Amino acid sequence: MMTGRLARAGVAFVLIATGTIPAALAQEAERMQLKRSDVVFMGPAPVEVYQQYGTTVVSWGGRPWGDTDDAVKWYLDRVRAAREMDIKYLPGAAFRTAFAHMIDHDPDFMDSVCRSLEGEPITVPWLWDHEHKGHPAYWFCTNAPGYRAYLKHQMVRAFEKGADGLHIDDYMGTSGAHWAGGGCFCRHCVAAFRDYLAKNADPEELRRLGVASLEGFDYGAFLRSQGVTAKDFRERASWNPERIPLSHAFLEFQRRAAVEWVAQYRLYCEEVAGRPLALCVNSAVTHPDELLIAPVVTFFSGEVPAEADSDKVSALPVWSFKLGDVVERPVACTASGQDWAYVKGMGRPGLVRAWIVQAYAFGHQFMPPVHQWCYSDAGETRWEEKGTHWYDPSPEEFAYLCRFVRENAGLFDGYEAVANVGLLYSEEAFRRWQRQAMDACGDLVHLNVPFRLVPAGGAGTDQRLTGEDLVGLKALVVTEPTLLDEDQQAVLDAAEARVVRWPDEERLRALAPPQAVVEGAGGVTVVARVKPGDSSAPFVCHLVNRNYLPDSDAMAVQRDLTLWLSRELCRRGVAAATLHAPRREPVSLEVAPAPGGFEVTIPELDLWAVLALGPR
Repeated sequence: MMTGRLARAGVAFVLIATGTIPAALAQEAERMQLKRSDVVFMGPAPVEVYQQYGTTVVSWGGRPWGDTDDAVKWYLDRVRAAREMDIKYLPGAAFRTAFAHMIDHDPDFMDSVCRSLEGEPITVPWLWDHEHKGHPAYWFCTNAPGYRAYLKHQMVRAFEKGADGLHIDDYMGTSGAHWAGGGCFCRHCVAAFRDYLAKNADPEELRRLGVASLEGFDYGAFLRSQGVTAKDFRERASWNPERIPLSHAFLEFQRRAAVEWVAQYRLYCEEVAGRPLALCVNSAVTHPDELLIAPVVTFFSGEVPAEADSDKVSALPVWSFKLGDVVERPVACTASGQDWAYVKGMGRPGLVRAWIVQAYAFGHQFMPPVHQWCYSDAGETRWEEKGTHWYDPSPEEFAYLCRFVRENAGLFDGYEAVANVGLLYSEEAFRRWQRQAMDACGDLVHLNVPFRLVPAGGAGTDQRLTGEDLVGLKALVVTEPTLLDEDQQAVLDAAEARVVRWPDEERLRALAPPQAVVEGAGGVTVVARVKPGDSSAPFVCHLVNRNYLPDSDAMAVQRDLTLWLSRELCRRGVAAATLHAPRREPVSLEVAPAPGGFEVTIPELDLWAVLALGPR
């Protein structure tokens, strides 16, 4: 598979840039690792809530809210309470949202504010309703020495009681300021980009652009001399980088600077803690830029859009789960602030239950809401609350699902996805806003096709598609445009006999006949999983009911459905089946032979069931 090669490609520049990462990566086995059955919280909670959910990990664990003894005690009491219950605890650093503390901490804070191309301060868009001491929520620059010093100061007291790792919110820092305000062009970024060009740019290309020398080169002044405005940069830098000279190099510099800083920050925190620390970051895990950090992190713990306002169980998060599989990093996710605003405003806890189920079925985790951040734009009219607000549901809404996972950990831990179909994921196409592969991912989920993503690298990465990446695949689903370079296109051409140009479902079925078929019910997703290296472990099929009814905020219960599975999918003899479901006792079911495989009749499927199959 692709996974190891992708990780090595992503880490290459970090190794070169810092020279200190190899030793840190060598300690990865000593760090806390996330298990499939872990119940991860997005922040601390009362002890009784931990007990209700069967919590095993607290991510987004916060930090002392100030330098006073009371603030430190408040935080350390929460760490102590969790660790006394054998819960792993990861304090949290905030790279974009802790603007108020930065203002209090550094008298020269304006020197660390991100600047637009025209030199104007950039603010954090989703904190439009926040201010401190008469100042808006500035977007501070993670390339500024003053802000880096503050971010280190955030964590000085966070590891005194044996915390197990670190969570970073908005870990990309300054990278991303281009879409918020057309930046960052502060003096620190301009100087660092000049150094980056000196090491990485083609001198002939620079001369062609009119840059005869990099001595004293100011990228912001250069663009302004070309008539480029902050609005131009904000709107075109990502969508049409060829229209803004050097913008591709500038954004690549910002991305790499952000990842390098995270790697350095992790090492600093490990020095403070005196031991190796797990690291997780808030990432949607949807875009190539968000995979650059993968070699540095232990797992992802972030906001993945769930399309709550569709009033359907969206398969969009599965894209993130499949990318997590590619880089071999668990994705412990929540939904977006907008999703949570919809859930609260419209009363949709049933959707949340479906999100929890989908994440665990695909081998990842969903962090249940306890005190959940919600966000709605100022122009939103569907509910009363605007901007930042909070959702505080009863544990009774969701805790039983998490307890089900913990009680059946043996059906989750160590299991991997089964796949005989690949879906080509072109980084270059994705960077150019060609997202057809993401749509195809949802199609394959709904068709119950067991698949994995097959990445093809783009400019600026060593990752390349090879024939080795297609081993074991009967079909490779391809969406257009692929935007592959010549060498990778040659690999694709050589595999033409297995290529399916999506949406050619008929050809897909001819090359890779169905492996799992549900009769008697529609809208049921089947996720097959195996435990490599353990022949005694049962073959597992998750049955996920997607038939959500908004009016009742519940699933339409499916009854007397028949699941047909191919012999090829199971790769073993199957004579016994046990159905596990939340709030139900395990039930033994009959396995009946059928052409090409076998059948199991499921008497009832409410939200979710896990079918364990094996010898009698």
